[in-house]
Amino acid sequence: MFTVRKLKRAGLVTGAALALAVTFTLFNSNEVCADNHADRNTDMKSLGRAMRALGAAVAAGNTADAEAAAKKISAIASEVPELFNGGKPGKSRAKPEIWTNFADFTAKANAMKAKADGVAADAAAGKLSSDPKAVVGKIGATCGACHKVYRGPKV
Repeated sequence: MFTVRKLKRAGLVTGAALALAVTFTLFNSNEVCADNHADRNTDMKSLGRAMRALGAAVAAGNTADAEAAAKKISAIASEVPELFNGGKPGKSRAKPEIWTNFADFTAKANAMKAKADGVAADAAAGKLSSDPKAVVGKIGATCGACHKVYRGPKV
């Protein structure tokens, strides 16, 4: 038989279990958001490799590889805001200004994506310049614009 005392005890146990579950969920989600430095670092290194691949493809006159590299750069650029959203500088070169001016940071990532999309379209249409510095420089300028404001010096 259920008594008022048993219902109260069951309610307290259930409530405590629920509170514990919510606490662990919040703690774990904050941990993920607070330090996704490894993911950011991996993607930034991948971005650098894709930029080098783009330069090599342009130098070799390989428009298919140039298009693929530009599309890779575009894909990573579209992920950049999410990689930093809700995070914190931690032990990285990311400056706190990223999070205090996140709209501008996102706009800079979007500019990189747009330039990479333009390079990919030019490669697909056969309109890509044969000068690797000029092609990579179109995208590289957007990298520099972001790094000047949001990336700290090597420590």
